[in-house]
Amino acid sequence: MKKQLCILLLIIVQLNFAQQQENETNKQASLTTLQPITVTIGGNFIITGSFLASRYQRLDQFITTYFTQAQLNAVRGLTQYEEIQAVNKEINKFPLRGITLKRSTGELIKIDLLKYRLTGDFKYNPYLMNDDVIIFPSYDSDVTIVDISGAVNKPTKFQFIPGDKLEDAILFAGGLNQSYENIEKAEISRLDKSGNKEQLFTVNIHDAFMLESGDRIRILADENQKKNFRVLVLGQVKNPGYVYVTRDGITLPEAIKKAGGITDNADLKKAEVIRDYNSIEMLSRNFLTLENMTKSAKVIQADLELKRLKESMTALRLANITPDEDTLFFRIDNSLRVLRTESLVDFSKLNEPNSDESKFLVKDDDIILIPDKFEYVYVFGQVPKLGYVKYEAGKDFKYYIDKAGGLAETARGVEKSVIIKGKEKNWITEDKEKIAIEPGDMIYVPKDAPLSFWNTITKLSTLTTLVSSAATIIFFIIQIGKL
Repeated sequence: MKKQLCILLLIIVQLNFAQQQENETNKQASLTTLQPITVTIGGNFIITGSFLASRYQRLDQFITTYFTQAQLNAVRGLTQYEEIQAVNKEINKFPLRGITLKRSTGELIKIDLLKYRLTGDFKYNPYLMNDDVIIFPSYDSDVTIVDISGAVNKPTKFQFIPGDKLEDAILFAGGLNQSYENIEKAEISRLDKSGNKEQLFTVNIHDAFMLESGDRIRILADENQKKNFRVLVLGQVKNPGYVYVTRDGITLPEAIKKAGGITDNADLKKAEVIRDYNSIEMLSRNFLTLENMTKSAKVIQADLELKRLKESMTALRLANITPDEDTLFFRIDNSLRVLRTESLVDFSKLNEPNSDESKFLVKDDDIILIPDKFEYVYVFGQVPKLGYVKYEAGKDFKYYIDKAGGLAETARGVEKSVIIKGKEKNWITEDKEKIAIEPGDMIYVPKDAPLSFWNTITKLSTLTTLVSSAATIIFFIIQIGKL
């Protein structure tokens, strides 16, 4: 019995000793793990040098941490948005591929962070070890690249490294776009060193085709026309917003019907269809600064800017001006014609079965604007109370001048007043008694002032302003077209 008890005590002592040894070993391992390691960054990176890291840190996390800190330091003190964007653009040009990780043992590991970020495969993003050296390669972002487009989810350009295959390019482009049909072939365009001779290769997309720096790849497929074709209907309809259309479009009455139909407060005379507004989108980059505005809001805002310029130009063009001035306004008018396709649809004829308007097709990206009724006439010039006067059916231009307080002392006379017709902006100076005044018309009472040097200067200044505005718009379009 005593012998058995001794053996039991001996076993307990051994177990306690073993547990103490294990605890001591774990404690030493924990202390070693908590100790920071040193990692060196070299080559084409925003910062270089030796930095502290954790043994549990992977390479991508390590460089992202120090890149973010360096980026904040680089833009600190900058206040202009354009300057900050320019600095960020430059420092973000560091390569994500062809990176070399050199271990203290002499082992060399090739790192591809772009593949890691797309696939999540940790073989492209290993844990760091003490005395590791990360070397970023130098590369020409204009030459050492491959371009891929066509039936892929995200056409892109990416940094080329030796050994890249067609399947790598498809990976970097987000994979094949399944909205296309018969995706089987790829066309590779390859230039010689002079850039004047082209080789074309047509290969199967599953072939292990080896790429070269500067290759241009187009994934070939039959385009699927099941797209999000739609028209935006705004204003006086019961359900404003986007309505869906076919590729070839639907008739204007059908689109309005899909938007719930026109309300009783709609002004059909001023309603319009806006089409071919690519130039307006380009102009909106200059007229607008809010990045979060929707595409449609930008189009409408830019359209308003063009309308202001066009109305000013049209009003003066149809006024009593000299032949030289008329030539100038013709040039401005022609420039505006290039900028914008004006709607020629008369919405009041939509319900006439045989009218062109009832058969007018609206297509993808068209915008239908149906404004509220505007029951006012604008009176300005030499009147005491210039502004809007409530429209009264059957009243002539003299009635509205009286409502604006009559003629001011400097007025040329009621008979010299001008009627400017609503949307067309036609100036009417003769037989005004026969002209029916309509909502949206304007009545201008000119000033009885002798022609002088300063009158001429003022007029020329107005013309110069219009020319400058038109020239600025045309300049923007030319410059954006070069991008």
